Amino acid sequence: MAAEQNSNSLFQHLKESPLQTIHGWQNLRVTWLIMFATALFLELCALGFQYILHMDPCERCVYQRLAVLILMFAPLVIAVSPTNPLLRITGYGLWIAGALYGLKEAIAQTADYAEFNPFTSSCSFRPIFPFDLPLYEWWPSMFMPTGICGADDWTFLTLNMAEWMVVIFSIYLLAAATCIISSIYSTFFKKP
Repeated sequence: MAAEQNSNSLFQHLKESPLQTIHGWQNLRVTWLIMFATALFLELCALGFQYILHMDPCERCVYQRLAVLILMFAPLVIAVSPTNPLLRITGYGLWIAGALYGLKEAIAQTADYAEFNPFTSSCSFRPIFPFDLPLYEWWPSMFMPTGICGADDWTFLTLNMAEWMVVIFSIYLLAAATCIISSIYSTFFKKP
């Protein structure tokens, strides 16, 4: 009898887990609008660094701007109808693709900082975006690289800009994994 009560209380605890709560939050439009706002804030910061602090973006910077733009678009897809599985899966796919693309470029940029030499910079002023999209022609104020890869004097709490972007894109990936795991978990442990 005691063993049965223990297993029932354990099962009850599983039903009320934080994963269930996270899954519930995903059904709210406001959750996705908050994610949109975080990515919009990052894009505005990038433009502030460029146009207010006069820190010209390098090739890798504009690739990361594209990644953040994808992270802005992903929650808008889901926000159309947060409970629609097709929109949720599409949004998750964009979310993961944007975060992985940005993380890859941020990690490469940290290597550029470590090996910085303005005379041998491997940076290009003609970036190659996915699908050969000429984003630098369509929106040059956002996607035209005008800086040199590895040239950065900005730090905050001992991390440079590329290192901060590694942290930020990693957080986006961790959040995506948590949301996906909570959705899978909630599918198998639905409340009666």
